[in-house]
Amino acid sequence: MAALDGDGNYEYAAAALRDAASDLEQLLGTHRGLVDEFEGHGWTGLDGLDSAGTHVGAVIDNLALAAERIGVGGQIVRDALTSNNMITRASKASLGHG
Repeated sequence: MAALDGDGNYEYAAAALRDAASDLEQLLGTHRGLVDEFEGHGWTGLDGLDSAGTHVGAVIDNLALAAERIGVGGQIVRDALTSNNMITRASKASLGHG
């Protein structure tokens, strides 16, 4: 799992969210396997467990979406910062004036 700390950049944040989503997918797979096992032994009334699995699936989707948005947004910010630094360091001579 990606370590996330105060010094991390957007790539680490996105990776941490993707890792969390992956861990939850594994947990959801185990959850579904247990529900199937219970149903296979004749247990009924497991709608609450199915509902919990659905909610975990939605959390996984939201984590994946957040990771994607952080990655794209972080790259946009990095590109803008790079462009800004290039503009602020430019001299008239380097721009062909002077």
